[in-house]
Amino acid sequence: MTLDVADNVFLGREECTGPFVHRARQRSEVISLLSQMGISLDPTTELSEVASAELQAIEIVKALSARPKVLILDEPTASLSEKEAECLSENLKQLRRQNLPVLYVTHRLNEVFEFADRVTVLRGGEVVLSGRVDELSHDELVHAIVGKNVFRGRSEAPKLSQLGRSPLLSVNDLVSAGIGPISFEVFPGEVIGVFGLVGSGRTELLDTLFGVQPIHSGWLTLDGASYAPKKPADAVDGGIALVPSDRLRRSIFHSLSAADNALLSTFRRLSAWTLRKRTVEAKVFSDVAARLNLQPRRMDLEAQRFSGGNQQKLVLARWLNDMQDCQLLLLDEPTQGVDVGARREIYDAIQAVGSNITKAVIATSSEPDELIQIATRVIVLSGGQIAGIVSGDDINETTLIGLAHKIEHRKDAA
Repeated sequence: MTLDVADNVFLGREECTGPFVHRARQRSEVISLLSQMGISLDPTTELSEVASAELQAIEIVKALSARPKVLILDEPTASLSEKEAECLSENLKQLRRQNLPVLYVTHRLNEVFEFADRVTVLRGGEVVLSGRVDELSHDELVHAIVGKNVFRGRSEAPKLSQLGRSPLLSVNDLVSAGIGPISFEVFPGEVIGVFGLVGSGRTELLDTLFGVQPIHSGWLTLDGASYAPKKPADAVDGGIALVPSDRLRRSIFHSLSAADNALLSTFRRLSAWTLRKRTVEAKVFSDVAARLNLQPRRMDLEAQRFSGGNQQKLVLARWLNDMQDCQLLLLDEPTQGVDVGARREIYDAIQAVGSNITKAVIATSSEPDELIQIATRVIVLSGGQIAGIVSGDDINETTLIGLAHKIEHRKDAA
């Protein structure tokens, strides 16, 4: 049994008279602090029943209960989903109106322009830019963070003659929990983007293709053969890999080393008579770490010691190292919780896979700008169905967002 919300807020500094804890007083104060952030939450709720965004809000309330003169928030939305981040953002707007000085550390530039009055950019432990937010542009901040101009143009679509003649993956009238019926094809040499609003079915589509959730109806073919994964192992055997959006819960093993995380899927191929060959592992790790520009490039360092962007590179390395034969790479929000510099390197890795005439990528994203940079075609989902498939100049923010609302508006009208 876990502690409740109020007990967590006052953990280690309980309000007591002798051995007796004044729980009613603590709960009353927690209610008051939560209301200041616009949150209605029962202080007797156990933390095991609380969503991620609310957990972050509780941590902020814990800090506020100590009556701070300055509140420091270190990447409060880094590990949250798009919807959870939006929820916490609304709470933080309430906090901003209380005139409490806040030092807000974030890699999300939209949060800088939404919350901050002034911004300071650190690179290599030194201040490289400082000024008022309303006097700086998005590109100026990106240049300061990365140290160079970041390409933000469109991914060049392969010519028809460059694509394989037969689809690598065919999806026909697929129906699963939260999606369907859906039909589309993926050709070798493509990076297919999947765009949609929260609840559109982006994650459900990838989970179904990877065997995480069952197929209710419809059929799939992979490289010309029937494909019906019952579990993720079936997908891996078929040459399909998934990098989930929830890196902290579904991808990274915090206490394992960088090498163990990056080579987890290839130990069997690298071993001899069930014995690990450390020198071979070191060579494979070194090659993929250099290709992804992993920082620091230490195979012995625990994964939890790496930044979010470099943890994501470790997960990508699991499927992109030289010992893996990954034909179709599924990426769910591949740059969630990743800074601008690491994003560009992840984009490069995605496009390198997509440019291989024998491989393909399906990548979901809630950011149109991301898909503009990496995708050759974009499938727009709305309400679990395909609202449109766009390519070329049609891959733009106006078209993608318009299509994403298409089916939802029809449902509302009905």
